[in-house]
Amino acid sequence: MWLTYPRKAIQFVSMSRSAGIGCPGAVSIDLNEATSPSYWLPHLDGVEAVVNCAGVLQDSPKDSTSMVHHRGIANLFAACEQLKIRRVIHFSAIGVDRQTPSAFSETKLSGDKALIARDLDWIILRPSVVIGRAAYGASALMRGLAALPMLPVMPNTGQLQIVLLEDVVRTVQHFYSPERPHGQLSNWSARIAILSSKSLH
Repeated sequence: MWLTYPRKAIQFVSMSRSAGIGCPGAVSIDLNEATSPSYWLPHLDGVEAVVNCAGVLQDSPKDSTSMVHHRGIANLFAACEQLKIRRVIHFSAIGVDRQTPSAFSETKLSGDKALIARDLDWIILRPSVVIGRAAYGASALMRGLAALPMLPVMPNTGQLQIVLLEDVVRTVQHFYSPERPHGQLSNWSARIAILSSKSLH
């Protein structure tokens, strides 16, 4: 999650579970503890925009898909509305609105709906697999598969359309400006699906 502060040459502050690991000035948060909007208020003081990138693939002893994708960020959106932080850019995932929901997609979609219901200038981005230079998550999986002497063939699968991390960053930069369209949702593979608050009116 990234926060931006006004009148400070667009200063960004990272808030994550791994704060402090190679990221000076980062703030440690725990979405499992974000059970009310009040949890977010001290962290949002002086903030003018929020970019929410939080996500987990499945439930674990440390992570709850419900809290990370829905309840925790629903309280974040409520706190933004309370503090009049208008611009919220929210990362969902492609395909969450399809008829075969998993816990991941169901909670992601619930988080999307929680943001849409708020009086905010929001943008929802739904990327497919994001590939970056750092070997983490999907990037590590794709690189590992590419290194195999042969590729496994799985049933009921198709071609994977990836999104480059650099394109993701450029898209966030584009929508950060208050003058840009808002209220848009974007399904993002080789293209972008954008849902914004303005597109629903």
